[in-house]
Amino acid sequence: MTQGNFLFIGDYLIANYDWQKRMPFFEVSSFGFPLNKAEEVLKKLPQIEKQSPTPDIILIMAGVNNVIVKDYTFVDQIRRMVIRLSNIYPEAEIIINSLPNIRVSFVVEDAIYHLNQNIQLMASQTGCCYLDNFAILSKKETDLFTNGGIDLTDQSYDMWSRSILEFVAFLFEDD
Repeated sequence: MTQGNFLFIGDYLIANYDWQKRMPFFEVSSFGFPLNKAEEVLKKLPQIEKQSPTPDIILIMAGVNNVIVKDYTFVDQIRRMVIRLSNIYPEAEIIINSLPNIRVSFVVEDAIYHLNQNIQLMASQTGCCYLDNFAILSKKETDLFTNGGIDLTDQSYDMWSRSILEFVAFLFEDD
């Protein structure tokens, strides 16, 4: 028996994982667009809305592709996603995921830290939830990234999905 519908929206980090397998108690719809920046994911929302059942929970993970091309101006695009999704699905809990602390030499030092602060502020301003689960990935001594510090390992995905499930359990416990 499912506990509801869970909608994942985002970039390659969403696309590269089998969320349904990890979250068997939910009916999962996953829309990850590997090469898309936040503004391109925003443009795909009408397509996503037509293809997914009404979600109880929505998780947005976008912006990494922006960071990779040194575009640090995408937080407003995520805000626009939240506003649209809040209007389309007023009963759904919307979770904005923090950016991972990707480890690539061309990312401006502390850029991800400051972007996550802006994302957290935006989440607060729009009334959605902010999940800072990548802080644990920054503190681990083992290498949790592949492909030059950009892609997550299986261990990283396991840690991330576990933190999402714990966060969702906390949300429902508070209701």
